Amino acid sequence: MKFLHLESLLDHTIEKGIQLIIASVLFYLFYRILKLVIKHLFDNYRRINIADSARVLTLSRLSLSFFQYVTVFLYIYTILGIFGLPVGALLTGAGIVGVALGFAGRDLMSDVINGFFIIVENQVNVGEVVNFKTLNITGTVTVIGIRSLTLTDSTGALVFIPNRNITALHNLSRLEHSIFIDLPITFASSEAIERLKNRILVVNQNYTNAEFLGIHTTEDKVYLRTRLTGAYREISDQKLQLLTQYYEKTTNA
Repeated sequence: MKFLHLESLLDHTIEKGIQLIIASVLFYLFYRILKLVIKHLFDNYRRINIADSARVLTLSRLSLSFFQYVTVFLYIYTILGIFGLPVGALLTGAGIVGVALGFAGRDLMSDVINGFFIIVENQVNVGEVVNFKTLNITGTVTVIGIRSLTLTDSTGALVFIPNRNITALHNLSRLEHSIFIDLPITFASSEAIERLKNRILVVNQNYTNAEFLGIHTTEDKVYLRTRLTGAYREISDQKLQLLTQYYEKTTNA
């Protein structure tokens, strides 16, 4: 009788193990196929709507993130069912576990709702540079997920921000920024100052977003000031280009 019981237990364990393997393989194939279908659909749409490719990429990654969570949830639900665990009782149980799940669920819903409005209102797309003043973080958006936003900061590090913590988002990629380029005046003669001014004007002719503002004084220092306006990603490089040309022309003069 004892051997029969062990044999029955072994058969039961093998049966559950086979069901677990089958379920795991099916869910894995389901997710891989679903991922390929979503990628194919959004790739086709991006080819048609090239002008809004950044938003298409954002929606694609958000959809993949959403279906990944759904797949994992269904997989866990199925595995618990295979082993005969009371799934309903576990989800609605009271006590410390229930309270913990309640807090986790509240945070999850807050992340999902905030993420939904970020996408619907088109506040940010993948590839754009954003700043969070309350968190003192600036970086390029790499992933917009259903629960969090992933950034790459200036050091190359990945920063994960839960959607519920996104309260003041500054999209730097959609703003025109202005910076000043100041060339110090170290010449005593008005002729030398005039020559420097003319060189600046000649260089600025090649940049429609560069405007010569004239002489600017700060404390006891005097500058010839140019205002450069442009996109956040481009303006620093353009400033370097202008300074290089100013000084190249100064050297060759």
